[in-house]
Amino acid sequence: MADVRAPFLEASEASRYYPEGVRKQPLPSLPVPSWKARRSVFGMILALAIIGAVVGIVVSIEAKKSNKSDAKSDSASGAGASSNGTVAARSNAGVAAVNWNVSTGQQVRLYIQKVDGFVYEAVSDESSNWSLDTTKLFQATPGTPLTAVALAPSQIHLYYLDISNMLQEYIYNNSQWATGVTPLPSTNIAPNTSLASTTWTDPSAVQQIRLYYQKRDNTIQELVYTTGSAWSSGHSFTDQAYPGTGLGAFATHANDILDTRVYWQANDLTLNEYFHVTQPDSWSRSTLQWSAAPSSGIAAAAWPDPSGNPNIRLYYENIAGNVEEISYGDTSGSGGNPSPPTNTIVGFQAPISATLWVNETDVEIRTYAKSNSSNTRTEFAYSGGWTSKDLGF
Repeated sequence: MADVRAPFLEASEASRYYPEGVRKQPLPSLPVPSWKARRSVFGMILALAIIGAVVGIVVSIEAKKSNKSDAKSDSASGAGASSNGTVAARSNAGVAAVNWNVSTGQQVRLYIQKVDGFVYEAVSDESSNWSLDTTKLFQATPGTPLTAVALAPSQIHLYYLDISNMLQEYIYNNSQWATGVTPLPSTNIAPNTSLASTTWTDPSAVQQIRLYYQKRDNTIQELVYTTGSAWSSGHSFTDQAYPGTGLGAFATHANDILDTRVYWQANDLTLNEYFHVTQPDSWSRSTLQWSAAPSSGIAAAAWPDPSGNPNIRLYYENIAGNVEEISYGDTSGSGGNPSPPTNTIVGFQAPISATLWVNETDVEIRTYAKSNSSNTRTEFAYSGGWTSKDLGF
């Protein structure tokens, strides 16, 4: 979520950004959709047999059609059975956004999966002029979750599930794409998992990546990467998350304070936060006071204030089926509830992805959601006020 021109924002910059009054401006609204969303004994026997055979054939054909339709639907949605036997679609199917610095300014790079099963990259400039590259990056399981991080100065790490439901890494480095670690050291991946990732640079200039997924027992698992070392398992959370929960994560690092947070949904549909500040393995849990739609998508973005504490923006799909934003400025560094929802994106739902960066005057936020009435993505851009744009893909 950080500006790739520097691993994390300078704390002295943050005090100028996103003034409190601005957050009261509503996001663009669309009409609220409905929530989802046959004469002789021998002759009679023969006739009955013929009729039975015909009926059996018709029923068989219809059943096959139905099964194919169901399979196609499940495949497209990435649905999978949870450990308790229920089925939930992936909430974060096929969308990930990162901000990227180039000589002409900031870009957003958006990764989506199309109906052919391949993942593609779309690129925009700071004015939201978009182009969709027709290059097929790789094939993934239908409805794959996607998450990505940008590492300074020239890398993007993109994570997905392959057709065998294995967690994979694809890396952009010096203008070239290549396969990363294959597969990542993940086990017992839930078939309906979402993915979340974050990155930072530690005081010794070593870059870190944290990747989160849901296991078959519905708990959340962390994977750890440190530049120059191999991937390894990180923290294993023990709380039961909702099957197919969305996942969001960020890390901010300022004034020697490292703040890492992971967002997920509990079985009672409430939003929850795992967080730790500075010290490894000192994870704590906070239950937020808002509920989300079942298997809601979740996206999180943050930047540090002058004291090194994060200003947080959290996006999720509410019970009414609309994307909602809640904001949070933590002055204690100890967690707690964010402010009541200040903005609602009406008519849009999961998947959701968000990214932000800071320029010389304010913070820029980009949030992506799917329309309830189409399969295209819409960009909601904050640049002193909210605007929206249907990307057409």
